[in-house]
Amino acid sequence: MKKKELLINIIMTLIMSVFMGLLASVFVFLSPKTETPSLPILMLSNVAESIVVGLIVALIIPFGVIGKKICDKAGVRPPSFKFTALNSIPYSLGNALIISSVVSFINVYMAHSKIPKQVAPPLLTMWFSSWAPLLVPSIILGYLISILVSPYIVKMVGVPKNHE
Repeated sequence: MKKKELLINIIMTLIMSVFMGLLASVFVFLSPKTETPSLPILMLSNVAESIVVGLIVALIIPFGVIGKKICDKAGVRPPSFKFTALNSIPYSLGNALIISSVVSFINVYMAHSKIPKQVAPPLLTMWFSSWAPLLVPSIILGYLISILVSPYIVKMVGVPKNHE
């Protein structure tokens, strides 16, 4: 069962990473203050960064176990919608916070390194002002994806409906 939970965690994180990388690309591309590569190149690099970060996160943080503990405390069991809704919270919050912050930081760091030091704003200020507008949409997108996709992934992996 642990291997299946890890597989679910990895698949969920990979799917969410792709969407979060695309979302970050759109935010960066539409930002009037940034000089960016073409949108397809930006999307490819952001998705790749998101996937790498997401895989590391999935291997370290057991969002599925955390979600199950939340569901146990609330007294909800699979395959109910309440279970899916509660179980999706750690996936969406954790992945949105970690993946969006790291990918945003990488992009801002690269942009910051190209600004002359005498006119460059502080790196953390520049990063936070770039990351903050991305955070809420990342959480919402992650939550929606998690709710929509997780039941199919659980079926695909073959976890029994009444798994404990």
